[in-house]
Amino acid sequence: MRKLLLTGCGLVLALYLVPTVLLYGSEPETGQTASASAPVQTQTAPTGDYSTVTVLIDGTPTALPLEDYVAGVVAAEIPNDFPLEAIQAQAVAARTYAVYKMAAGRPDAHPDADVCDDFHHCAAYRNIAVETASGNDLARVQQAVQDTEGQILTYDGAPIAAVFHCVSGPRTEAARDVWGEDVPYLQSVVSPGGTAYSGYEAAITLSAAEFRDKAAQAYPSADVSGPPDDWFKSSVRSDAGGVITVQLGGVTVEGTDVRELFGLQSTNFTITTTDDSITFHTIGYGHGVGLSQYGAKYMAEQGADYTEILAHYYPNTVLGNV
Repeated sequence: MRKLLLTGCGLVLALYLVPTVLLYGSEPETGQTASASAPVQTQTAPTGDYSTVTVLIDGTPTALPLEDYVAGVVAAEIPNDFPLEAIQAQAVAARTYAVYKMAAGRPDAHPDADVCDDFHHCAAYRNIAVETASGNDLARVQQAVQDTEGQILTYDGAPIAAVFHCVSGPRTEAARDVWGEDVPYLQSVVSPGGTAYSGYEAAITLSAAEFRDKAAQAYPSADVSGPPDDWFKSSVRSDAGGVITVQLGGVTVEGTDVRELFGLQSTNFTITTTDDSITFHTIGYGHGVGLSQYGAKYMAEQGADYTEILAHYYPNTVLGNV
């Protein structure tokens, strides 16, 4: 959709990623701005050598200056035509997540690198030099990275898992409702501007036979022998609207699993059926936790600066310098 993006919206953490914090250790009224939080405070973050990050690129560990890596992530993750303040917020989130990963230690998935270029696991990445040589104008991305150089978000003195996604529903999701762990800075907040994304509302239709095949493979004990309108019962939803759990053919399954199994854009879904088909209607795109890129766009358009955007989407955090 856009020249600088892989899908047109944030890839890292926009799909099915469970953030490292758990592995280690629709729109408000028109004209309403989301920023009800106080701006994040500025103080010195913990010291450490985070100037260089080792990135697994196409299977090869590559040492990069942190700021070069951040620019490559921002180029891959957010539309270049977004307001500068939104891109700056994305830059801080990307830098923070990289430092968070470095501080947490290298995972078993890539023991020779701090992060990788697989958006399912770490973050999407574009080589700035290659992109520029190919004619892509990345001046705004580079400016946003330079303007926020070295800045990260911390909570209780440690870098945060600054997860982000393309676009939430009217509210973002709390981490506890998506991944089962309560994280003080990943709470549900009002998130405006989602309808500006062309795929804010989407639908996927499966035939009854397709659905039965997928359900039988994933949940052999689920009874999907009846008509489609009998398959789903008794859903439990988060305050933001996402499905936490739902009864599928008598089996309790998590909304995140339903999303992955049927390729849904989010867990904020409703269902309509016919005698031989089922349609999932979704709101938003991504897991819905942390920074909403389209929410950041809206807030910037309403006059918020990047510190206010970050304060809103990551409450209780501190903006500091590595």
